[in-house]
Amino acid sequence: MSETETFDVAVIGGGIMGCTTALWLARGGMRCVLVERGGLCMEASGRNAGTLTMMFTRAALVPYAMRGRELWQDAADWLGRDVGFRSTPGLGLALNEADGERMRVETDERRDAGAPIEIIGANRAREIEPAISDRPVLAAHCPIDGYAYSYRIGAAYRRALVADGVALFEGHAVEGIEPVGQGFNIATGAGCVKARRIVLAGGVWLDKMAAWFGLDMPIICRVNQGTITERLPPILRTVIEVFGHLSLKQATNGTALIGTVLHWIDDASRAAEQIDQDRLVDNLTQAVNIAASVIPALAVGRAVRTWTGLEAYTPDNQPVIGPVPGVADAYIIGAMRSGFTAGPFMGRLLADTLLGRAPEMPIFEAAFDPARLLGMEGGEEALAKLAFA
Repeated sequence: MSETETFDVAVIGGGIMGCTTALWLARGGMRCVLVERGGLCMEASGRNAGTLTMMFTRAALVPYAMRGRELWQDAADWLGRDVGFRSTPGLGLALNEADGERMRVETDERRDAGAPIEIIGANRAREIEPAISDRPVLAAHCPIDGYAYSYRIGAAYRRALVADGVALFEGHAVEGIEPVGQGFNIATGAGCVKARRIVLAGGVWLDKMAAWFGLDMPIICRVNQGTITERLPPILRTVIEVFGHLSLKQATNGTALIGTVLHWIDDASRAAEQIDQDRLVDNLTQAVNIAASVIPALAVGRAVRTWTGLEAYTPDNQPVIGPVPGVADAYIIGAMRSGFTAGPFMGRLLADTLLGRAPEMPIFEAAFDPARLLGMEGGEEALAKLAFA
């Protein structure tokens, strides 16, 4: 990389949305550089459970998530490599009447938004997935759920980005960005990167990135926990959400993956000290017990590994996508609910917009506008409002 070279666009952050944006910009003829402090898709994009589902998606985002799922299904065509996509039915299970009522409301909203999802009885759920115990009292069913292997996507993106001429600047954190003339100087520990436009795609670190421009943009960080079992005989043929508790699936190699929410923290940069280790162990114990109570055949399996990942939220639980307020030629993308499912599509929409093309779906929407976050309350007040999520 020449010190005098000026790129058309610099993307800061190498998760799904940053990588996809850079990839489609390059395919549209722009000279791009992607700057990532670690490795591609090594944070939230690669540490999540890989579930592709409408069960977790906010109703307003369902159309985006459905298109994102289709892109993962066709990953071999546009990404150049299969990432283990599997299409399976999805089941949401309520363990009590109160959860069942909330599930009814959310299911109706998602169905009205276009998701092929419906409420079914617990007996019908057991016909679809015979491994389910008698504990659930109500279920939701979606015939087009599924999953992909999140740990595969980093290598797939790297190969595609290099093949399409994107310059990769991995392993170097950005220390600051300075607007200069008709572009930006991006300071890193390994030197300066110059670009005419920038895209901030830093997930839970978007608040720190906004601060480079003097903006107070509250981003809330949720700690999620993943746990995987040893290989087991075939048990599950569906992707399961136990409403309010966990997600559950079994891979083709026999391992079962449990995804749960751990807790919220206020500073992603201090995650190592803010994650409650005692709560992590308690959460693991509770998740394993709930999973075994819903799918009794899992009780014989041993948990062999657990890990955490950090997920970005905004105070109003909507994505942040659009121009950086008051900064010409700078854009933000992130905090997307069901980000693994919808991420590739959101990145492509942003790339199309920056290329001057009409995006397939609206992307610079008022509900997504970064400017709406300025002055919003963060901290405990925002966490209380998001407690349901």
